[in-house]
Amino acid sequence: MRQILTLILLVFFTACQFNPQKPSAAIEPEPNTSVNSIDLIAEIERCQNNAVCLNELEAYLKTRIAPQVEAAQEESNPLPEVAETAALPQTASTTDYKDPKLNNKRIQATLNEWLTWKRPQLIETWNNYQYLKAHVYPPFKQLDIPEALILAIITQESGGRVHSSSKAGAAGLFQFMPATAKRFGVRGTIGDYDARYHPGKAADGAAQYIDEQRQAYGDNYAKILAAYNSGENRFKRLNKKHKNADIWQSDFFYDLPRETQHYIATVLSAMMIFEAPDKYNVTLKEQDGQTALVRTNSDTSLSELAVCFGQFNNEMGWYRILRNLNASVKAKRVIKANTTVVIPQQLKDIYDNNCQNSELMALAKVIHDADFPDRPEYTYYKIRQGDSLNSISRKFKCTNKKEIARLNKIKAPRYLINAGKKLKLPRC
Repeated sequence: MRQILTLILLVFFTACQFNPQKPSAAIEPEPNTSVNSIDLIAEIERCQNNAVCLNELEAYLKTRIAPQVEAAQEESNPLPEVAETAALPQTASTTDYKDPKLNNKRIQATLNEWLTWKRPQLIETWNNYQYLKAHVYPPFKQLDIPEALILAIITQESGGRVHSSSKAGAAGLFQFMPATAKRFGVRGTIGDYDARYHPGKAADGAAQYIDEQRQAYGDNYAKILAAYNSGENRFKRLNKKHKNADIWQSDFFYDLPRETQHYIATVLSAMMIFEAPDKYNVTLKEQDGQTALVRTNSDTSLSELAVCFGQFNNEMGWYRILRNLNASVKAKRVIKANTTVVIPQQLKDIYDNNCQNSELMALAKVIHDADFPDRPEYTYYKIRQGDSLNSISRKFKCTNKKEIARLNKIKAPRYLINAGKKLKLPRC
């Protein structure tokens, strides 16, 4: 077979050299004809200097020689029949990072943070989000806002902890300040908490906020995040001052607050990881985030249920997820018998079989009561010069202006208070 192929090549090259402008017809070789390999190599070298010859050689090899070689290989090395060809391992997809590019040094630095000492925060957020997704993602999906962006913001702002709050007065999954929350309809009290702590309400407000900024800056997520962190009005002025320039230009970037400079890079790098975790050697396990409603058979608490559920299918335990799913219930709250509680669906059998009257639940009650002993439901605060009901409610976090006014019989809409007087406040 090798002799046949060699002869075909030689005949072709010889014909090509004698008449390069008019290719000769293919000649069927005699099976036993011998060919000098040195002569063949010389012919090949001469053909390399002739464009027409090379083009004809390429076409001839494709149509005549390649099929014969493949047939010969199959004949000499038959492969076993396979019912289904296994798919090759897929490499991580390359994401188009419009702004900023992956070679941005600040992005590289914050990627290093996420992939080293902040990696647990990524994983915790992802795990918490699995059970909140049904409440949080719909308003963003409706507005076509990337889920990876939402996950990145939640990761940086709260770690997926519904009851997060800051010293500055921001609260909830998305760390809304009271004025911003009010502007986007996240207001009032739900159960024991301000509406900002309710994941569904907070998500509605955050989706509206991001969509509003997108109307101004398109899909320039760096600018959207700058507005989110520093305040939309402040950033609007800066963007106008710099004539809508690239935010990464030095004069514009260093005009931003230092916190905002780091925030932009941190959230964008987290977004990149959530878009393509395999690319960064991050494992995000899909979890069954379905939930179930159960009615308590006796007085209990979220901490008692967390003791009962232990670490079943969750090495970190279930306390944080139980609190997220029952966002309107305080940690210390005794949940009365026949009250509806939300739990992960996968824990339903454990609840039905183990979380009733048992020694474990008796112990859980004792340690819960020790951690949250009976305390007065109210405390008192002496009003200082410059205080308002809004500033006082932010200071105590778990209350709001209207609740304070109701407890102290302060009339709307002016809500007048006097320095030196005492206010009755709910104890957090």
